Amino acid sequence: MAKRSDTSVSQTLHASDASIVVDDPRVSDDGHDGDGGGPPSRRLTRLLAAIAVLALTGGAVVWLVRIDREQTTARVTVEAQSAALRAADGIKSLLASVEGQTQNATANPRLVAALNANVDQETLRDLLLTEPWWEPFRRAIDGFGLYDEDSATPVVSSRLPTDFNVLAMVQDARQARRTSSGLQLAAAQVLAVAACPVDLAGRSEWPVLVATKVLDVALLSEMAERAGGAVAISDGRRLLVAATTAAAGSGDDLAALKRGIDIPAPGRVSYGSETVAALPLSGGLRLLVGVAAPATPDGMPIPWSAVTILIIGVTLSVGLYLMLARQAGDAALLDQDDDEALTGDDAGESAGDLGSIGRYMIVERIGQGGMAEIFSAVTMGEGSFRRPVVIKRLRPELITDPNAVAQFCDEANLLAALHHPNIVAVHDFGRSQNQFFLAEEYVFGRDLGRLVTRRLAEAATPLPADVIAHVACELLKGLEYAHSLTNEQGRSLGIVHRDVSPENVMVSARGEVKLLDFGVVKADEGRVARTDMGVVKGNVTYMAPEQARGLDVDARADLYSLALVMFFCATGKPLYAADTTYGLLMKAGNGPGPDERAAIHALPPGLAAVIDRATAEKIEDRYPDAHAMAAALESLARGGATATAALVVELYGAELKQESHRMASLVPDSSSRSGSRAGVG
Repeated sequence: MAKRSDTSVSQTLHASDASIVVDDPRVSDDGHDGDGGGPPSRRLTRLLAAIAVLALTGGAVVWLVRIDREQTTARVTVEAQSAALRAADGIKSLLASVEGQTQNATANPRLVAALNANVDQETLRDLLLTEPWWEPFRRAIDGFGLYDEDSATPVVSSRLPTDFNVLAMVQDARQARRTSSGLQLAAAQVLAVAACPVDLAGRSEWPVLVATKVLDVALLSEMAERAGGAVAISDGRRLLVAATTAAAGSGDDLAALKRGIDIPAPGRVSYGSETVAALPLSGGLRLLVGVAAPATPDGMPIPWSAVTILIIGVTLSVGLYLMLARQAGDAALLDQDDDEALTGDDAGESAGDLGSIGRYMIVERIGQGGMAEIFSAVTMGEGSFRRPVVIKRLRPELITDPNAVAQFCDEANLLAALHHPNIVAVHDFGRSQNQFFLAEEYVFGRDLGRLVTRRLAEAATPLPADVIAHVACELLKGLEYAHSLTNEQGRSLGIVHRDVSPENVMVSARGEVKLLDFGVVKADEGRVARTDMGVVKGNVTYMAPEQARGLDVDARADLYSLALVMFFCATGKPLYAADTTYGLLMKAGNGPGPDERAAIHALPPGLAAVIDRATAEKIEDRYPDAHAMAAALESLARGGATATAALVVELYGAELKQESHRMASLVPDSSSRSGSRAGVG
């Protein structure tokens, strides 16, 4: 439908140009020209036609503005969720720091000797409040207390708030004989608290040392800088402490956080251009992080695409009115002129363009993503030469977006540099009718997601283990190649795919496995479009935790994603399940919990071991590279190529045969026969 609209617009412009340039001797019956005279009904018709064009333009502008705002809101929501996770990491780091200082203090040999000697309370107080060997600990923390029995009152304390009650944490540390920590509200201050037992040989009841660190504006400001937004701690009734980034300053930047004091945690709420995300903390507290939508370029209240449509619509409305006014004297002749315009060279070229993009003849539209429309197509040459391809064309509304164009060009340039049998090849890149497109290798097969879905529907069982291992090993070959690619100076390009998912894996009827869609790839150099720290790109369902948190990623993030894809193939469902994108992002950011680990361990042993290691919480515990992960799957993948090919033929053989026949029997139109005439621009 979009192409028909373009054709009609082109025809209207050509007709308008002809009526303006060529002297028209026609006048109305009453001797006046068409612009100022004629029956009132004709003037009304002209006016209504112009108004109709303006109304359509207004509707298109409203739609574009709404889409732009929805996309901005969704983008800010994801950024707020990622910012909340980064701020939570900052609080965890603070608690870990207090824990470490407390543990070091409990190992002080002079403290242990004094407690083993059962010195009296006054002597112990004098040691901990005045002795220089205890001074480093006193300076490092804001307050401390030594608890000897199950009492809320410490034996010795320094700078602890009067309403400070840490008895439950002390009991937990003493019983478990390990350090316990958390946040606590006391004297209108948020305290990071750590309780660590003192290991005394021969005593069943160990004393417990408690240390506190005030979570003040200075510390919270560091977390705000790390999160990239305003950060606050709330008890559900008021903001206890809040801070913004240095760039944002203060003032109205905390307004959204003040409105979001009682947001359920976890949760998120949007207030105009700002989104506030909430995460639960210990001690009944909650973490609030606010992220504002980026300012529009040049302060424009509406996107440039809407401005462009508005200008075109007004121009067409005026041109249509003048054209109809010029031709109002002779309706019959007008119809004749319109017929000539529609059958002229320009109209014929537009009609031909409906079936082609550049020199590629379109077979059918097979999908649409966030950035591109996807078509199956055929390019033809002399004799009977023809090659099926997949065309990815940048969506029309994005051609004025420099970031979208840069990202699309980056994908083309990167794919052109990748030559590997497990990566879909790019054959061509260019522009047709001012729209960028990519011509990629056509794989006679189906994506992995559809393969799993069809298998479950027909056989009620997921993919066999040898098929999963074969697919994974083939993908790992492609990933190893991409990860290890270097520039001319021998420096690593640092390529990370960042979107390894079932929909981005093609499996052919010959058992071939190919990775596609490098649109959100990360590379250290050679790219025009850059991803800012904190911006999340990719499929949340298959993300590594560091990617979901908006942190920097390396090749091991792709291996993590592949492990989640393997789990999906082995079970028919993703590892993470949530009702909302926010909940899914939270699970992805935290990694597999006890339930998810149990689901992984329930898989066949060979698959379970590989998936378990590839999704380890600590990055250094995962496989170091794709080669190591492939080596772990090698024995399980034996015979998998034959089994994979047989499975694709079993599930999609008839469809693929029809698809191949349709490609082979396509009759070329005149534009596709001419080849280079409509070539890359």
